[in-house]
Formats: sequence, structure tokens, C-alpha cells
Amino acid sequence: DGTAIAKSIRERINQEITEKQAVNPRYKPSLKIVQVGDRSDSSTYVRMKLKAATEANIECDLEKYPEDISESELLYHIERFNNDPSIHGILVQLPVPKHISEHAVTSAVADEKDVDGFGVANIGELAKRGGKPLFTPCTPKGVMVLLSESGVDIKGKNAVVIGRSDIVGSPVSYLLKNADATVTVCHSKTKDLPGYVKEADIVVAAIGVPGFVKGEWLKEGAVVIDVGTNYIPDETKKSGQRLVGDVDYESAVQVASQITPVPGGVGPMTVAMLLRNVVDSADSYFDRQKSRKITPLHLKLEQPVPADWEVSRKQHPKLITKLAAEIGLSAHELEPHGAYKAKVGLDVLKRLEHRKNGRYVLVAGITPTPLGEGKSTTTIGLVQALAGQLGRIAFANVRQPSQGPTFGIKGGAAGGGYSQVIP
Repeated sequence: DGTAIAKSIRERINQEITEKQAVNPRYKPSLKIVQVGDRSDSSTYVRMKLKAATEANIECDLEKYPEDISESELLYHIERFNNDPSIHGILVQLPVPKHISEHAVTSAVADEKDVDGFGVANIGELAKRGGKPLFTPCTPKGVMVLLSESGVDIKGKNAVVIGRSDIVGSPVSYLLKNADATVTVCHSKTKDLPGYVKEADIVVAAIGVPGFVKGEWLKEGAVVIDVGTNYIPDETKKSGQRLVGDVDYESAVQVASQITPVPGGVGPMTVAMLLRNVVDSADSYFDRQKSRKITPLHLKLEQPVPADWEVSRKQHPKLITKLAAEIGLSAHELEPHGAYKAKVGLDVLKRLEHRKNGRYVLVAGITPTPLGEGKSTTTIGLVQALAGQLGRIAFANVRQPSQGPTFGIKGGAAGGGYSQVIP
């Protein structure tokens, strides 16, 4: 019963969020839904997601654009949402109008916000043996949770997936394979399809043809997951149509040990898995804010100690974009100037205004020793010790040598020396 299991998942998510908010009031998982046009079926699915998100205590906002919006403008808005730290998941409601590339739109969503799991990185990781996708596509993930919650043992079983779409068929075959099932993917060109189905302990139908899989095709006691969503005429319904799956339910239910109904099977699980992915994304975001992993550049110590210029030439500076990522700066907060320098936008202060201020150490009024340990050397040494040795984020702010009458004495003005900072 997908409806009951999905309801239980929403309730657990709600409780989980409430408990985390008691510790951190800023913890507010947020989903942004992007819809282009006014397709009635898309609007129905969006309403379902908005309602489910509210029940799960997840902030969910709909951005709706006209049918004739250009692809470039839509991509601009997606990039805006990518750069908004208050948004943890972005879902583009498919399909989009024909003049817009579905691949371009789904690929534009940042990997860490791709809660639909359709981006190239997530699909690629899912397809790899031992891959680690950030998010698993919602419907395939829902199928697997449905099997697990229903007590179905997958390991060593023969599984047949009917359909090879990027949205359901292919991803669910990867998940079944990773769960140690022996998987066969069938499609419109498969010969003797009923023969393959007859050998299957688990059948996943996602072919898009109403009532396609017949009960007589099934092995006695097989588990059947019907992912199909097809509307057929029905004069008894107010809308004049009703929703059916890819499996002929009436005949299949006589043979299968377990079977998902349509509606009420996989559909509610898809939405529940979307909400689960949003919460996982929010967790990852807050975890990244709490921890930093800075990798110091390797310094090979030599005897005798080389000259400063020799040391500097043996080092290769870290790319400034990599350094920025290590200290928690987002790409939109950075304005690179070449490979090793950048300006940081002041909007980062707004993002971090809730954080406790760091400590400011002023190094001043030092008379250099005979070995040259002046203000610059001391400042850089402190930062090396704090960052490189203790793992604390620290920045050295060394002033420029003045251009006054003392310039050039002792290697620079007021102890400028010959030190070089390499990030």
C-alpha cells in the first residue's frame, strides 16, 4: 500500500524536522518547484507536491513561468535558485515546452540541489558500480523503499524491468542490480517478452501502455510493481477518464503474491522520496556549514634551508576556486581574477550574519630580529600554524609596502621583507 507507506514517511519526516528545529531554529528544509506553462496534469502533480510538503513540514514554493519563456531566461532563473542558500532542492516539473531542451534544464540544476536525481552527475554515479549519487531519482527510489517496507527479499531474485527510460526503467534496474538481484531490462524491441516475465520473481512495469502486462504472463507468487500512469476513457467518472497502470490488475492480482495498485501505489511513494531527498539536501548543507576540510599545500623541508626565492618557485599555488570551496564560499560569492586571486562579494556577510564573529589578531610594532621576523613574517607564521597545523580557518592580511622615502631599505618599507604567501 503505497499510500499508507508514503503517509508514514511524511509523518516521520515531519517529526525529524521538528526535532532538528528544536536544536537549530534556522533548520528549514526548502523546495523550489519550477513550472513552465499550464498543463493540467503538471498542475495536478505540483498541487500534490505542495500539499505533501506542507504535511511534512517542508517549505515549498512554486515559481510559474509562461509557456513562451525562452530557454536562456529559464536557465537564468534556475541559476538564481542555485545561488540561493535558503533553497535546498530545485525541481523542474516535466515536461517542458518543445522549444526548451529538457536535458539543458535538468543539467542546469546544481548537483547538490538536484533532488529529482535527473542530473548527469547523479545518474552517472547511480549507473557506476559502487557509485555514490547525491540523490537517487524519486520514482526508482520509491520502488525500492516500497519493496523494502513490504518485506520483499531482493537478493538473488530474478527481476525484470519493462521499460528503459532515463526516469524510471534504467535507474530502477541499477538499484535492483545494486541490491544483488539478477536484472533483465526489457523494452519494445524485446522478443518473447512474456517468456522473460514468466521467469521473474519481481516485475517492474514502466512502459507507458495501459494494461500491457497480463496475469497469465506472471510467475505464480511474483511481486509486481506497476509504475504506469495512463488515462483511459471512462464515462462513469466526472472527468470522463480514469487512471490505470501498465499491468492488467484484475488478472495479475490472481497470480501475484503482492502487487501495487494504480492509483495509490508508486505515485505517493515518488512524492515521499522527493521530500526525503529535500531533507537529505538540507542536512548536507548544514553539515557543510559546520565543517571545513582544508588541505594545506605540501612543504618539503630541506637541509640546508633553501633561499626564499627557491622555496617559492618550488611551490604551486592552489587554484583560488578550490580554496574558496574549501573555506565554504559559494561560486556566486567569488569574482576570480585569474587562477590564483579573487574578490569576495560582501553579500557573504548577509549569509553569515547569524554566525559568531571570529577573532582578529593585530600584529604591529615589531622590530625585526636579525633573522627577519617582522610583522609580515609573524603574521604569515601565525596563519600557517593556525590553518596548516590546527585546521582553523585563518587569513593573513599583510599590508602593501609603502612608496615612501624608506622604500627599498631592509627589503621593503617597515619590514616588508621577501616573504611570499601562497594560498
